[in-house]
Amino acid sequence: MQAVVKPIAAPGLVLADVPQPVPGDGELLLRVAAASVCGTDVHIYDWNPWAAARVHPPRVIGHEICGEVVGRGPGADLPDGRRVAVESHIVCRQCNSCARGDFHVCPNTRILGVDVDGGFTSLVVVPQLNVFPISDDTTSEVAAALEPVGNAVHACSYGELAGRAVVVFGCGPIGCAAIAIARAEGAAAVIAVDRNRYRLELAERMGATSLVMADNNVEPSVRAAARGADIDCALEMSGAPSAVIAATRLVRPGGWISLLGIGDEPATLDLSNDVVMTGISLHGVVGRRLPQTWEATMEYVRSGAVDVSALITHHYAMSEIVAAIELIKSGHCGKVSLHPG
Repeated sequence: MQAVVKPIAAPGLVLADVPQPVPGDGELLLRVAAASVCGTDVHIYDWNPWAAARVHPPRVIGHEICGEVVGRGPGADLPDGRRVAVESHIVCRQCNSCARGDFHVCPNTRILGVDVDGGFTSLVVVPQLNVFPISDDTTSEVAAALEPVGNAVHACSYGELAGRAVVVFGCGPIGCAAIAIARAEGAAAVIAVDRNRYRLELAERMGATSLVMADNNVEPSVRAAARGADIDCALEMSGAPSAVIAATRLVRPGGWISLLGIGDEPATLDLSNDVVMTGISLHGVVGRRLPQTWEATMEYVRSGAVDVSALITHHYAMSEIVAAIELIKSGHCGKVSLHPG
């Protein structure tokens, strides 16, 4: 079968023939119905320092997927034909973090398409514990995007949003999903901040009440957009050091910040003045809480409170992966969906 593969330790990806995987104990064989492209896939394509240190080629990439069960190994019992969304973080379930139920911070996590072969192909093997059955009225494209939407759900879970003023830094697909979730939770105002006009327009479609172009005057611009209201929380999705610093200075005393974006360089904060003396809470966000985040994410979709399909702006065949990645790098898209072929 054909798959999108990182063949060697160098920039680029290829479409290559790979053996059909065989499910082991507790594993399912899925026929991939749809996938979507993540920034992680772009890093692997570019072969940035993170990818070079983490990924060991050859590797089938792709971790945002929806599939149909077509086989299983010993101990797995989900029937053929069941459509599922996939959690990409495979945890050990043996360490202290897992014993506490903190699976999202398991130090032995293996990521689909990074540490083990992923889903940019026609057949993929995943642990049954990593799949979540979806309803017939959830499209495969939406189901594949539930994994990154879950990041946004997790980021939004650390404090009260109803009636609050929220600022979201970074309006890629996860940031835009966070905007929709904040509005679904009853946020009074959601201020979207990005340097990309296309993404700000997508943020507005997802429910942002004000748009701020990221520049050297972002703090006064955000305060102006708040129209005198306190900013209760910030959802930082960009990883840009300037955005992290701005978040700590904009959020009211006693407010909270979720930090999900990963930057290319460290941010230097004035912890004494901007965090300790203001009593704000910082929350590092990694992955999704299992299973709580998935349950909440699927309820947003089931109820219609969040329209995930509005995040998906482009569709490509997997054989067109390079074009899909170049589009993402241009910044003129939301979530990019892939289908086998």
